[in-house]
Amino acid sequence: MRRLAIALGLGLLGAAILAFPFRRHVFLQLYAGLTPPPALLAPSDEGPAVRWFDDYYTVERIDDATWAIGEPRYLQQVFSYLILGEARAVLFDSGPGLRDIRPVVEALTSLPVTAVPSHLHYDHVGNHARFGSVAVIDLPHLRARARGDVLRPTRWEHLGFVEDVPVTDLRVSEWLAPGAPLELGGRSLEVLHAPGHTPESIALLDGERGQLFSGDFIYPGPLVAMVPGSSLGDYLRTAEGLVQKLPETVALLTAHRVEPPGAPRLAYDDLLDLRRALVEIREGRREASGAFPRVFRVNARMELWADFWRSWD
Repeated sequence: MRRLAIALGLGLLGAAILAFPFRRHVFLQLYAGLTPPPALLAPSDEGPAVRWFDDYYTVERIDDATWAIGEPRYLQQVFSYLILGEARAVLFDSGPGLRDIRPVVEALTSLPVTAVPSHLHYDHVGNHARFGSVAVIDLPHLRARARGDVLRPTRWEHLGFVEDVPVTDLRVSEWLAPGAPLELGGRSLEVLHAPGHTPESIALLDGERGQLFSGDFIYPGPLVAMVPGSSLGDYLRTAEGLVQKLPETVALLTAHRVEPPGAPRLAYDDLLDLRRALVEIREGRREASGAFPRVFRVNARMELWADFWRSWD
């Protein structure tokens, strides 16, 4: 009887945690406390299209003015993109900051570089402070917090405590209006607000070259929709908007991969699969495994990790 009472008590405790409004925060805090920062992976065979810059970074030429800078030895295998115009360049994301990305960038271009975060998680903004020009999406809740040109991500926007990565200030030199062009000189990128993974997430669209730099909205592997700020409703609205806006020939250049070789790429069909999965999750027609996260299969290359308590507002 005592064992039954203990089991029942633990079950009720677990249920209370799942129902608790800050369960995502509690989960991440527990995960950080129980999991040490990841060790570097062994160097991988990246194939003939990729060269190792040093013993950590890789470089891959996407086209004559676009480079993928990879960190395949970092557990999350994050990729940043150097996008060149005639007057300046954009570095879309900068990795977790385990190593200095600036020498890689300077070896590829002599243009002035503006660092642009796809969102504020630590594995995407770790090197932004090394650049004199930083551009951030112009959203009311971010503008309201900025002190002059300084924007400091909150603990739950940054999440660096998960891997002992300290929060650093962003010195914002340019605010990017959603839907507006980001002019590089002879090349224009459209700034797309793409919430779902986080409220401030963006993607950059080069309509002329048919390229979408998607950040963490979509990539091969587990799409995370169960951290603070994630929203399945936003995920679906963004997916529907992109499906309507993008041509079927678009190349999705994404921020993470699960295996080599080279930069992670997806296609328009993957975006269709994500939209379909989100619709079926909302309607209760897509099966899942696990409790927290709830894992939904999207296609052979993607999963969606969702909260136990799914909100579609």
